[in-house]
Order: sequence, then structure tokens, then C-alpha cells
Amino acid sequence: MTRKHTVLDHPIIGYFVLFIFVMALSSIASSVIDTPITKVVPGYTSKSGIGAAVGVIVATIIFTMWFRPEFKGILGVKGFLWGAAVMLPFLLADYIGAAVDLYTFGFGNVLVAFLSALAPGFTEEVAFRGPGIANYMRTIKSEKQIPFIFWLSTLLFGLVHITNIFAGGNPVAVIFQVIYCIGVGAVFGAVYLRTANLWVIMIAHFTLDFVGLVNSHYSSTGGLSTELLKSDWINLVVAAIGIVTAMILMSPGKYPDIMKLWKEKWSR
Repeated sequence: MTRKHTVLDHPIIGYFVLFIFVMALSSIASSVIDTPITKVVPGYTSKSGIGAAVGVIVATIIFTMWFRPEFKGILGVKGFLWGAAVMLPFLLADYIGAAVDLYTFGFGNVLVAFLSALAPGFTEEVAFRGPGIANYMRTIKSEKQIPFIFWLSTLLFGLVHITNIFAGGNPVAVIFQVIYCIGVGAVFGAVYLRTANLWVIMIAHFTLDFVGLVNSHYSSTGGLSTELLKSDWINLVVAAIGIVTAMILMSPGKYPDIMKLWKEKWSR
């Protein structure tokens, strides 16, 4: 008999509780792992990188173990290649924008970019989509409820980036970033719902951040959008490709397949 989980059995409350849980472990792991790294890697001033990535993977494993044997997990390989393939046009368009910036500003510190990109690439996918969406799909009874979690996770992911204005970001550039992130969140959310594979969206997200951070401009600002760049205009196109791709993947005719996939994940 399936155990009752007083808080997590509520689909929306459970989503936000898991969000907080993931972010807490990310922060703890960053303090333990990333802070010491800043003292030994020249130019690495971020307090959130590889440690944050380790923290959210641990959070995902804990979530999976908590629901064993009912839950089959979201860190497998099934669906990875399909997910990567359907995202390819979106990813290539994004890489083109990054190449424009790289041509304009040149390379920054590649190692620092790699380490720094692990934090948003892994942490944001696990926090906004990972266990939260998996738990939501465990609790819902109807395929009509699927669009809610898709749009909640997508819009929340995009709108949270508005806070970059308060961190010193250029307001116009940040608005462009919010639009771009909605497109990113849409395609990653759709692929995750269609594959139940967390690896594919974490790695895809990491590559986007890496190719963005590797140029000297973002290396110097820590990834903060302090001015409107040529790539920001390209990213509007990237966002459109992401949203169109997501709408195709999330068409109502696909809802039965999504429900079937997640029922199998939850052994129901």
C-alpha cells in the first residue's frame, strides 16, 4: 500500500516545498565545496558552481529514495537521445547567439565558465522542474491538470530572473533575459514532461550557460546582463523557437502519452 505524505500529497504545496528543499541542499553544498574552490582556482569568485550541482543531485537521489519502491526515478538514460534531438534546433540557435558574443568579446576563463555554469544548469532544472514536477505528476488524477504545472514552472523560471535588476543588471537587458528564460523554461519543461529524464535538460541547460559565460564580457560580470548585447536580440528568436517547440510537444493530443509515462514512473 502506498504511503501517505501529508505535505507532498498536495500537488502545488508539494512543488514549492520541494523547490525549497532543493535550493537548501544546493546552498549547503555550495558552502562546503564551492567556497574552498574560490581560494584555489584563479578568477573563480562564484560561491555557486560544482558544489551546487552536487547538492541538487543529492536532493534528487534523496527524493527518489524517499518514494522507493513506488518511484523509478528521473536520473536514468531512457528518453535522453530523443529529448536532445527534439531540442536541437533550439540549442543550435542559442549557440549561434553565444558565438556572436564570443566573436565580439573573445574568450574569458574557460575553467571558471565551466565551473560557474554547473550551478544554474543543474540547480535551476532540479529546482524548477525535477522533483517538483515529478511529485505533481504523482498526485494528479486527470491529464487536464498537466498544463498547469507546465506553465507554472515555465513562468516562475522566467519571471524569477527579473530579480537581476536589483543585482545591478541593465533593466532592458534583464527584460530580454526574462523573455528568453520563458522560452528556455518552456522547451525544457516540455521535454522533461515528455521524457521524465532530468539528465537531458540539466546537461542542455549547462551547455547554454557554459557557451554564454565563456566570453570575456560575462566572465567579468559573473553572468549579469549589464548592457544590451547583439545576442540578446538573437535570444528573442531563440525564445520563440523554444516556445513553438514546447507547444508542439505539449499539444493536447500528447497528454495521454504524458500521463502513461509518469504512471509508469510511479508504478501506478
